[in-house]
Amino acid sequence: MTAVFILVDALGWELVKDRRFLLEELPYRQAVETIFGFSSGAIPSILTGLLPEGHGHWNLFLYSPHSSPFRWARPLTRLPARWRNHRAVRKLVSIIGRRLSGADGYFSIYGIPVELLPYFDICEKDNIYRPRGLAPNVSIFDQLQRAGITYRVYCYHDYDDAAAVRAILRDLRDRAAQFYFLYLCGLDAFLHDHIYSVESVSREMERYESWIRGIFRVALEADAHAAFYVFSDHGMTPVRESFDLMEAVRALGLREPEEYLALYDSTMARFWFFNDRARCAVTELLGSLPYGRVVRREERRRLGIAFCDDRFGELVYAMRPGCLIHPSYMGGNRWKGMHGFDPEHPTSYAALLARQEPPVPVRHIRDLFALMLREAGL
Repeated sequence: MTAVFILVDALGWELVKDRRFLLEELPYRQAVETIFGFSSGAIPSILTGLLPEGHGHWNLFLYSPHSSPFRWARPLTRLPARWRNHRAVRKLVSIIGRRLSGADGYFSIYGIPVELLPYFDICEKDNIYRPRGLAPNVSIFDQLQRAGITYRVYCYHDYDDAAAVRAILRDLRDRAAQFYFLYLCGLDAFLHDHIYSVESVSREMERYESWIRGIFRVALEADAHAAFYVFSDHGMTPVRESFDLMEAVRALGLREPEEYLALYDSTMARFWFFNDRARCAVTELLGSLPYGRVVRREERRRLGIAFCDDRFGELVYAMRPGCLIHPSYMGGNRWKGMHGFDPEHPTSYAALLARQEPPVPVRHIRDLFALMLREAGL
């Protein structure tokens, strides 16, 4: 039996629930809970069935000075700020850091200052769309390989969206595999910039609908009983306001990195403290701000992000949905749409579309792992 799973990044429930998007082909549709955070944590949850603290991936950067692939860059901190964070220097730091880390997964230094990079490592060292890409955890691709099930994967490591669609169409016509996993990432980037343009969003949705309808038709020509699912990792929240949290923290007069470290991830800020003065000052400041909340330990346990060593943050401050940290380390743009807010907010929910009701319950994105196993016959 043929099974086709198509992950469309940021195809949220709010985006599809009132549209006829693939309604004739995939009449079964539902909202699906996601994780708190970004695709760097959500997609590993889809591929393993685990929450972030189970598979070890959450936000891209984690505190780990001893394993940082940027340790060699410490002497650059002696340079004037305008030099060490010049575009050419940052490009060089990124290239050397990638080589030293041996990473073949997703790698970017975003806007993190060069002087702070030696304190951080990245969580996605390996290509997570291959067997052992999430080792020591077992992913769907490990399971397929172990069972001897032929499969194909199409993602941004090898294709842009249009090329990925052409490749899966070719392989379906050739009956090259039993299991197909297609990751389309372009809609996410589009929605960041155009979520407020109803006409533009509709046109882009029609483009993806046309692609997927073509894949659906060819899949059924190859196997009339093919399992066919379209789903997402998260939704997209319209941005309505922003706040310069970096400046508010810097105004406390604390010394970074001597007293604390902070990463500003657009919808959350993560902190590590090296003395009580910094811990108390930052905690008091965050408690006084109306733009978000400190994520308490019990909530972090419930969300599956309570890492025992606090490598992803000793303190996590979550912005309220629709309010962005700007500027942040995730780019200089003030995005019109963003994800990574409260996973229980309606705009955060992912979507699942199918030919019929799935044979296993899918309430959370991590349940998609069990669904893929079932449809693969495992």
